[in-house]
Amino acid sequence: MFSSQSIVYAWDNGLRYALALLDDLTDEQMVLRPGGNMNHPAWILGHMALYYPIVPALLRGETFADPADDDLFGFRGHGPLPDHTIYGSKESQLQRLREGHEKVAQALLAATDVQLNRPPSLPRWAKMYPTVEFMLPDLLLLHENIHIGQLSIWRRAAGFSGVDFPDRTPRAGLIASL
Repeated sequence: MFSSQSIVYAWDNGLRYALALLDDLTDEQMVLRPGGNMNHPAWILGHMALYYPIVPALLRGETFADPADDDLFGFRGHGPLPDHTIYGSKESQLQRLREGHEKVAQALLAATDVQLNRPPSLPRWAKMYPTVEFMLPDLLLLHENIHIGQLSIWRRAAGFSGVDFPDRTPRAGLIASL
């Protein structure tokens, strides 16, 4: 089985890439929709951030509102809106991203076998995943990286250049032999 440390390493790399993709944008550019139908960065960040408090709640076995139903950021919500002020400043969005990522990383690094082996507390997820441990790579790596990929595609569609992938040095203490 993969370790929590290996998941956090990939999680950290995803965060670095997302931050690089957004670094040179203005608040106003965060809501551009090339072609009129792409998810814009402000919506993508808000959608990803819906899940950050959910991961610790899953590990604690707590219930929570289904993120799909969130009016602003859920996939059953109304979708991206053109007014950048609805989402807050780019810096506030990035701060939420950084803080949320760190809370998830800390919860995952502190997770116990009991927490990881319980069924997900959201009924629709409990039907799809036998345990929280089985679910988390899908949520943290697949789901989030789909949306980070959307940011990369959005950049090109909006006329921005690509970015270099940031440094992949593991966070201090993550890998005992380094």
